[in-house]
Amino acid sequence: MLSIVVLLLFGCVSQPQQASNSSSLSPPSAPPNLVGGDRDSHGCIGSAGYTWCDALSQCIRPWEENCTAAPELVGGDRDSHGCIGSAGYSWCPETGKCVRVWEENCPSLSTAALEAQAKTYCAGNTTVYICGIYIRVVSDMPGAGSAFYTLGNYDPVANCPLVAPDAMSEQCNLLLFGNNCVEKQVECSSAPMPVTTLKDDPSFVGAQLSWSAPDSSAVDYAIYRGNESLMAVSLIKTTGQTSYNDVFNGNNQTFAYFVRARNANGVESKNSNIIYVRQLSTSTSPSPGQID
Repeated sequence: MLSIVVLLLFGCVSQPQQASNSSSLSPPSAPPNLVGGDRDSHGCIGSAGYTWCDALSQCIRPWEENCTAAPELVGGDRDSHGCIGSAGYSWCPETGKCVRVWEENCPSLSTAALEAQAKTYCAGNTTVYICGIYIRVVSDMPGAGSAFYTLGNYDPVANCPLVAPDAMSEQCNLLLFGNNCVEKQVECSSAPMPVTTLKDDPSFVGAQLSWSAPDSSAVDYAIYRGNESLMAVSLIKTTGQTSYNDVFNGNNQTFAYFVRARNANGVESKNSNIIYVRQLSTSTSPSPGQID
């Protein structure tokens, strides 16, 4: 009995010792890695899927938000700051956010600065509008349509000819029909009154054009000639006179003529009335003159 008790005692004592010896041979287990405890230098939590996006200046999940900076205007997408140009937003450095310049003041994008640039497009025979961050310059040349500019950019960001909407580019559809702003017409400097008395002498071979000065501000005149449909028009002469003769071998085709009065600053009037003249293939026969 005594032997059995001794054996049982040593057995009970040795088991914890063996367990203790066994555990001392294994390294301690590391604590679990907690999600959210691994922010990078920008504060983005990598374990939650966030990375830093320079284009948007914020932490994003790439599968939730696009970080690629799209060119301004293309497809109405965001610019390099994430501002949606097609909705009228542009980046304001002073406030550090996307703004609509007609809703929130931004010195570098002020309406006054946009208007000052817009007035530089008044030299031609155009109508100029401001819409959001865009300047729209509308030519009255047949079929010419509109050109769009942005502040500080004197090359057009888009040229949109006057065609049916389904024949326009995606960009022109967006600019002409997709903006959520109200156009404001820019007050251009005064242009001369348009010529209303343009006529042709029917007895003359070719076009013998004459007209009366519309007002005292007209210092010279720009003479334009186009095909009968007015789909192709070009400036053929600038003169200080109130008449001009145009004779050439026109292969019996009909051509359209109109003039614009110009003031001392080069600002042109609206188009005059249009005269249609058939230019013959020979100069030996009289011109049929004005064609009504």
